[in-house]
Amino acid sequence: MKMEANRASDRTRWLTIADVAELLQVSDRTVQRWIKTGELAAHQLGRQWRISTRDLEEYLREHRSGGRYYVV
Repeated sequence: MKMEANRASDRTRWLTIADVAELLQVSDRTVQRWIKTGELAAHQLGRQWRISTRDLEEYLREHRSGGRYYVV
């Protein structure tokens, strides 16, 4: 069975805590708190945390407070 070449739309983009904090204009500690409380899904790789753009978009849909956030 031959696998299709990866398409950009099929790839998951991974962000660091600092990336998410910058995008949402909050502190790193705020993002860490969201992860610790389970509000924001994240994956730990060694000592580093990564957040998928899909998980961030889901978090924003669930926690929209009138502001508009855009994930690039």
